[in-house]
Amino acid sequence: MASLQLFNGLIDPDERESKIRQKIEGMRNGYSQVRSRDPFYGVLSNFVGEFKPNRLEVEEWLLPTPPPQMQFMLTVENFVTFIDSNGCLEYSKKIEEMVERAFPALPVMIGVDHSLSGGSIRATCREYGGENIRLVLFDSHFDFILPTIRCGLIQYDVETNPESKFSKGDPYIFSRPDSYNADSFLYYLMGSLPPENIYVIGVSDYPPKVAEEIDDRRVKDYVQFYKGIEEKGVHVVRREAIESGISEIKELLSSAKLPLTYVSIDIDVCANTSLKGARFQDYNGLDHHDLYSMCAALAKSNSKLIGLDIMEFDVYSAGSRFMGKEDRTYQIAAEALRKFSIL
Repeated sequence: MASLQLFNGLIDPDERESKIRQKIEGMRNGYSQVRSRDPFYGVLSNFVGEFKPNRLEVEEWLLPTPPPQMQFMLTVENFVTFIDSNGCLEYSKKIEEMVERAFPALPVMIGVDHSLSGGSIRATCREYGGENIRLVLFDSHFDFILPTIRCGLIQYDVETNPESKFSKGDPYIFSRPDSYNADSFLYYLMGSLPPENIYVIGVSDYPPKVAEEIDDRRVKDYVQFYKGIEEKGVHVVRREAIESGISEIKELLSSAKLPLTYVSIDIDVCANTSLKGARFQDYNGLDHHDLYSMCAALAKSNSKLIGLDIMEFDVYSAGSRFMGKEDRTYQIAAEALRKFSIL
């Protein structure tokens, strides 16, 4: 077994009102429906042995299951203020420092907010040289999108879509600063390694053709920003490309030209199709067997694994029952981890 340092990233600054209500309701029933209050143990319970993480100290109100005395802090305004003031960046820096102290061991993190991965990735790039590292992310979302770009798209949706999940009266879809967060952290990593070293696999939010034809500045800004990142050299592999040609994607992943690889898995890459335990379920993701195949292809490549994380677990849904069946999010994450033969 490789020399490992395990980390948990138990921070959940989700600003959505529905998620805040869910936390408050969880407080009232003692979180009786939550299978594991820490995804670290939810995933590693599928392995033999006792595993103890390097624990990221988190303010209690930012935990996915805050204690009852923190209820007064659970407001949309407080979470928005935390995100807009770069609170996610501060926590990612804490992970960065923890990972730096762990080398030369292999850092493996399991947690919630994907922005924490940026800290682990930055530390790894500093240690080994970003020019030597292939960064592979499995994600339904293209996490380069700055808040000003995202908010413009939301505003357009509110104005034109009668079924929009957003509200015209929501003040938090306007005038947001460009903060570091789970939706944008990759944008801030482009100074740590060359864009052409970054592979985002399984995206479902690639701008459709119809978006390119919409004559609205906010939509045009989104399309141009997204494609502009791709034009810088970032590799974008859409979910449809995997579903129609998994063998080609496996070949791409196994034939690495760079000597080192960091892998980051956003569990929503399999949302709805195979699991329900992801924080964001706005797209139907990949079948979990495709995720396993691609992880196995990475493990077989000549590029050495130097870092790994699995993030974006929703502790309220992971392991729950849906339509009479038990959700298998933790088991699927564990099997993806097992493909790398590090535990």
